[in-house]
Amino acid sequence: MTFDRDIEAFIKNYVKALKEKNAVVFAGAGMSVSQGFFDWKKLLKPIADKLGLDIEEEQHDLTALAQFFVDDHGGVRGELDQILVEEYGKSNLEASENHRILARLPIQIYWTTNYDRLIEKALLEEGKTPDIKKAQSDLTVNLPKRDAIIYKMHGDIETVSETVLTKHEYEDYNKKRELFSNAFKSDYVSRTFLFIGFSFTDPNLDYLISRIRTTLGQNIKPDYYFIKKESILRNQRRQELRANSLKKYGLNPLWISDYSEITLILKEIESRLLRTTILISGSAEEYGSFEELRATELLHDLSRTLSKNSYKILTGFGWGVGSAVINGVLENMETERNQNMDNYLIMRPFPQFETKGKNLKELWTEYRNRFIPLAGVAIYVFGNRKNKTTGVIEEATGVIDEFEIAVKNGLLVIPIGATGFVSKTLWDKVISSFDQFYPNHSFLLEDFKTIGDQTVENSKIIEATLNIINNLNSK
Repeated sequence: MTFDRDIEAFIKNYVKALKEKNAVVFAGAGMSVSQGFFDWKKLLKPIADKLGLDIEEEQHDLTALAQFFVDDHGGVRGELDQILVEEYGKSNLEASENHRILARLPIQIYWTTNYDRLIEKALLEEGKTPDIKKAQSDLTVNLPKRDAIIYKMHGDIETVSETVLTKHEYEDYNKKRELFSNAFKSDYVSRTFLFIGFSFTDPNLDYLISRIRTTLGQNIKPDYYFIKKESILRNQRRQELRANSLKKYGLNPLWISDYSEITLILKEIESRLLRTTILISGSAEEYGSFEELRATELLHDLSRTLSKNSYKILTGFGWGVGSAVINGVLENMETERNQNMDNYLIMRPFPQFETKGKNLKELWTEYRNRFIPLAGVAIYVFGNRKNKTTGVIEEATGVIDEFEIAVKNGLLVIPIGATGFVSKTLWDKVISSFDQFYPNHSFLLEDFKTIGDQTVENSKIIEATLNIINNLNSK
C-alpha cells in the first residue's frame, strides 16, 4: 500500500523508535469504542437526562457534567460508579486487531486514560506480562519479569471509586496523582508517542503537554496522532485549525479517511520492523564443493555484515551453521563496543528431548511455527544432514519445512543457492517463479542470480544478499 508523505515519514520514525525501544502508545477512548464500549457522550447521556440537561449541549465539557451529577447527589459518586462498572466491567469483549498488533510489537510502555482492560488482555494473549499501574502506590513496585508497563493515568475499573472523571478530580489530579504526572512528563520528553483514539480534549493531559512545551520551547521531538477527516467542510476547517495548534506541541497529525486505515498502517509498521530481523536457516553435515573453510567464512562474514548494517539475526543454531553465524554477530558487537545481545541476536536452539507426549518431529514443528514469525526475512544456506541409520548424507527436510513456514507467514525468502543442497533446490524454486515470490521486483533478479552462482566469490554473494535485503527494506 502507498502512503502519503506524512504517514510514510511517521512509519519510518516509529519503526526506528521501536528498534531503539523508545516507542510509546497512548490509547484513548476511541480504541475501546470500536470493541463495544460506549464513548463518553453515550455513557453520560443517562446522567444528563436525570439532570434535565441536553447531552448535545453538554458534550464539550463532560467532566463538568459528571461533576454536576455528583454535586446534585450530595457529593457522593455511588450512582456514577455503578454506571462505570456496568459499562467497563464487561469481560466478554475481545481486544481489537489494533490491540493485538500493538501487543505483538516490542512496545514497553503504554499510557491510557481508559478504565477497561483490553490492552492487558491483548498482551496476555501474546504471552507477555503487563505491569499495571493504576494507583500511585503501584509506581513504587515493579512486577518481576514484566514485558510492558501500562500506566492507567485515570484509574482502572477494578478500583472504580478511585477513577478520575469529574471536574474536581481533574483539578486535583496533580496533587493526588502527582507521580503519574511526573512519570508521563519523563516519558513524553524522551520517547516517541503515538496517540490512538484520543481527541486531545482531556484537560489534564492538555495541561501536562503544555507545561512540557513551556519548559522546552522549540526543543521538542515529533509525536503523532491519528485524526479522521470530517466530511462537512466547516468541521474540516476547525480540524485544520486544531491540528495547526497541536503542531506547536510537537504533535503531528496523521490524516485518515476511515478508521480501518489505522490497522493498515499498524500492519505496515509491524511488517517493516520484522524485516529488520533476519532468520538464517540451514544445516550442514558437509559443505560439498563449497568446502568447510569457505563455508565458515561466508557464514561468519555474512552475519557480521548484516549485523553491521543494523539487522538483527535470528538463528535456530543449525548444525554446522549456527556457530559461524553467532561468531560473526559477536565480532560486530565487539567492534561496536555494545554488549547488549538482545539488540543483535535472537537464538532459538531446538529442544533435544521428547516431552509432553510428543516426539521430536512434532516438537520441532511447533517450535518452528513459534520462532520463524519473529523475523521478516529468511536466508537459507546449505541444508543437509547425516541419516542416523545409514550414515548417508541427505536433504535436511527441516530446512524445507522452515522455508514453507516462512512463506506461509509472509517472510521474504532468500535461498543462497551457491551453497548447494536444499538451498539450491529452494533457489531454483524462487528463480523459476520469481514474479510470484517478488512481484514488481524484477530489478533484483540479477542479485538473485549472483547468490546462486558457486563460482562467485564470497564477498560478491554477501554484497548481493545485502543489496536484496536493503532494497526490500527501502520503503
